[in-house]
Amino acid sequence: MPRRQPGSSLTAARELYLEVTKDPSARPLVVASWQRSIEYAVKPGCIDAPYLENPNVDSPLARAALPIVTRLHEQLADDPVSTMITDRNGVVLSRTVSHEGLTTRLNRVQLAPGHVFAERYVGTNGIGTALASGRPVMIAGSQHYVEELRDFHCAAVPILHPVRRTLLGAFNLTTVRQGSAGMLMALARSVAGQIESEIAAISSRRERALFQDYMDACSSVRPGAVLALNREGVMMNEQLRSAVTGADHHALLDHAREIADDPRFEGTRSIALPSGRVAELRVSRSRRENSDAGAIFRVRVIGRPQPAPAVSAGAAPTRSGLGLVGSSPQWLRAVAETEAAFRAGSWLHLVGEAGVGKRTLVHAIHRAHGDGRRLEMVEAPLSESPHATEHWLRDVRELCAQPSTVVVLRDVHLLGDHLRRQLTSLLAHSDKAATGQLVIASQPSMVTTNQELDLLCGTSVELPPLRHRYGDIEHLARFFLLKYRPSGESSCSPDALTMLQRCPWPENVRQLESVIRGLARRPAGGIIQVENLPPECRVSSHKVLTTIEALERDAILRGLMDRNSNVQRTAQDLGISRATMYRKMRRYGIVPSSLT
Repeated sequence: MPRRQPGSSLTAARELYLEVTKDPSARPLVVASWQRSIEYAVKPGCIDAPYLENPNVDSPLARAALPIVTRLHEQLADDPVSTMITDRNGVVLSRTVSHEGLTTRLNRVQLAPGHVFAERYVGTNGIGTALASGRPVMIAGSQHYVEELRDFHCAAVPILHPVRRTLLGAFNLTTVRQGSAGMLMALARSVAGQIESEIAAISSRRERALFQDYMDACSSVRPGAVLALNREGVMMNEQLRSAVTGADHHALLDHAREIADDPRFEGTRSIALPSGRVAELRVSRSRRENSDAGAIFRVRVIGRPQPAPAVSAGAAPTRSGLGLVGSSPQWLRAVAETEAAFRAGSWLHLVGEAGVGKRTLVHAIHRAHGDGRRLEMVEAPLSESPHATEHWLRDVRELCAQPSTVVVLRDVHLLGDHLRRQLTSLLAHSDKAATGQLVIASQPSMVTTNQELDLLCGTSVELPPLRHRYGDIEHLARFFLLKYRPSGESSCSPDALTMLQRCPWPENVRQLESVIRGLARRPAGGIIQVENLPPECRVSSHKVLTTIEALERDAILRGLMDRNSNVQRTAQDLGISRATMYRKMRRYGIVPSSLT
């Protein structure tokens, strides 16, 4: 095929695509990949692989592959061949290469750890096409979509979970040698098979370890209710099964999964259940051979179920005196604790995911109990240059020195270590009796490791994410509909409300308000049906998605909606098998019946 100068347009790409389709040696898999690349509007004249700052290099796939790839690297010493492991999104997790010249050429095209080589960004290439098709592929020379990659020959093989058969990532071999396609593909298949076998062995050891620790907990002198889980499965004894049922059961599992996903967490955690009871969880980790096998929970349920407040049709329950929508026990407890701390004059640390309502809560409580004091919101500085941080710290010092002021420091989790230490020192040397009231707001996933700053606050309150506020989504949806359609022309059908309640809402109340605002602005009023909901609401999985996963989920949703929920046609158009399509739909919680 003719080479074109960098900067070729999509028109040139379409011309090359026609040449690919006419080439008798072109395989349907490559032709389909080029078609997808054109639809993604990938630029063939330049490489543009996004870069992730902190890819998960400690995943089960990466750990299983490390010793195998290390041995292979020793065998390929001085050969111009590179080995790579990627995750299922096409992020390069590791790369080994012993040939200096090849290293330079790979770096020049961004084929390095941290870069994303999914078809959506780089077009047809070994890694991206193997992941998109779910099949081993050999992409040689001019079969690459982006011109800068056409000097390379790549053999990539998807790596599947040995039990669930879900896609974990890919193993890729890249070289500049010609005429070695058969050998390269045979080697890539062999290594991928070894990695899958090692994953199976590790999974088996991990499952046995978790089961043994679970049995030890159940056979202790006073076992009580016991739960054990990891990403592979859940085990619970009869005491827990009978003590926690219905919505409480689902809430407990949701919280437990989030805790289990953090291998650093051990200790005690209390969570409010939808019934009004509190579950106290004593968490221990199951560890074997420096590997985390999961979490063991000893559960104690405290209190009795509380009757739900009676709410008239079309109304939204509010916290008395504050006007805050919501009646879930988790939300009411967080509001009560925040209100009590504020009224007592304590310095307060509010922790919550983005969009849960930290600012709304502070404004509501200030209106009710501010006693005429001025409320000042202080954002994290945009820059941590010496001039910017000095100016920011001076503003904080001056505001805190005014007893008639309530100072809210927002997004403290965004502060760098040095600035956080400076802020801690400033606040620690303040006379609380002569200063204004301080409220610190941060997100839980990035809470400061500087415990001294936390200890300066007399009270710490964690606001629950919307996915844990069971029952409040319906009330919030009604509230926002009334806010943006005061005439009351719009309402949600029962099916649409059910779909809204299934959503994971990663951006919490802020995202729900945005969705309802868009629905309320439709030219036609009336009842909002399922088909009126945007794609982001057509899922039921509570899994927090990466940006790339969200893009893939939305592409599948749009395809299904455009093709009247026809899974097979959508899979064909996306260039994946029907089995892969169903796996992705299960992963993202996409229900075909909700799309028609």
